[in-house]
Amino acid sequence: MHPFDASLALGAASSDAAGAAVYRTRTSERYRNAIGPFGGWTAALLLRAVLHMPQARGVPLSLDAIFMGPIDDGEIEIRTVLLRQNRTVGFWRSELWQRARICAHAQVALSITRSGAALQDARMPAVPSPDVVPEYVNPRVPVAWIKQYVFKPVSGLLFSRAESMDARLWLRDAEPRPLDAISLTAICDTPFPSPWIRLADQMPVSTVAFSVYFRASASDFAQAGSGFVLLDTRAAVMENGYVDQVTNVWSAPGRLLAQTQQLLWVAHTPAG
Repeated sequence: MHPFDASLALGAASSDAAGAAVYRTRTSERYRNAIGPFGGWTAALLLRAVLHMPQARGVPLSLDAIFMGPIDDGEIEIRTVLLRQNRTVGFWRSELWQRARICAHAQVALSITRSGAALQDARMPAVPSPDVVPEYVNPRVPVAWIKQYVFKPVSGLLFSRAESMDARLWLRDAEPRPLDAISLTAICDTPFPSPWIRLADQMPVSTVAFSVYFRASASDFAQAGSGFVLLDTRAAVMENGYVDQVTNVWSAPGRLLAQTQQLLWVAHTPAG
């Protein structure tokens, strides 16, 4: 079993007083950040619990997560409930609790695959192939989750004092794993924090809100395989202690796999 899948293993479900399914599990050392779990891992776990439910129908359409407080190493529980099931779309709520306090939650929509007219204005950026882009030795404070991925930045190096916060990055799992919606959720949280590209110092950041819109079909995932994906990231403004970050995720063959957006809390002064 791939380490990512092993880290998301869920115990047998029980039920709480409100009728939600309750899964007990533990945080992962492999996907640890400086304080608590890597946010992409947390979001992937919340989605994993929804897809684990017997009533789940269809494939992920969207995920909107809020990170409300720190998560300590150790035992956690995921509470998952179906809010409403329509003909083709189901709406779920998935919550992460620890020591009787909610730490994060996600609203998840699952959709039965539908056919219809297709239009696309988005175009994959013209960038060098990942085969010719060197692997990056990340200068960030070393944390465990970074070692789970291979980073090959095309533009937007950390602490380079670049003229913009834009960045393009090839990335894949360090131990190759076929891409799916759960691993894509975690990958959507891997772009470099945008302010770190324009600044010379590392300011502490933390994700507050995190959204993913899944655009990949089963054939897109199969075509992407376990190869690199391109993360094309933009940021508009950092002020009042927050910065936005918007990313399109493309497969190497040129298919748009996901669109993701974050709002990051930013400390006012550089760390250290």
